Amino acid sequence: MNGDIFKDDEEMRFMRVSPEWGQDELLRQEGVFFLKDVVKKLDIKGAQVKIRVKQLIKERKDPWLLMGVRRVLKVWLVKMSRFAPYYQERLKPKIRKVEPEWDANQLLRQKGLFTLVDICRNIPFTTHQLRYQAQKTANAKKKMGIWKDPDLKKFVVDMEIFGPWLANLWKTLK
Repeated sequence: MNGDIFKDDEEMRFMRVSPEWGQDELLRQEGVFFLKDVVKKLDIKGAQVKIRVKQLIKERKDPWLLMGVRRVLKVWLVKMSRFAPYYQERLKPKIRKVEPEWDANQLLRQKGLFTLVDICRNIPFTTHQLRYQAQKTANAKKKMGIWKDPDLKKFVVDMEIFGPWLANLWKTLK
């Protein structure tokens, strides 16, 4: 029918974020969601998303088409098929969170970046010990997987490097 305001089937499906879904499962969904529920699940700030929307509007671009976010009657909505790729490219935090149920071995098998403070809660070394070691090691980022991120102003750990480095260190201590 000509003149329909909802251009596709996805815009006709209003959905709720299921508590059972993980972040990846949420991003695979098709439908329209409340922004407040999406940002909570993705652990990002709604204000961050709204600032991006306002920037696009200022540039005379359509945020609904470019990032899948719009405000309708004081309610912010997300069209997931458009928002998911935008989130992956521009909004996804580069630092992962340590899950509370992980033990040291599970943590060391992870991939990605974590803060040094977070990982030291699960391993038998303090942040002070590892910061000191990183500061006195030439090229600690490549050798240990630890460095101070200038943007975050925090020590960051690349688990793909740090895990094997720590396992090797642990073997020498036995």
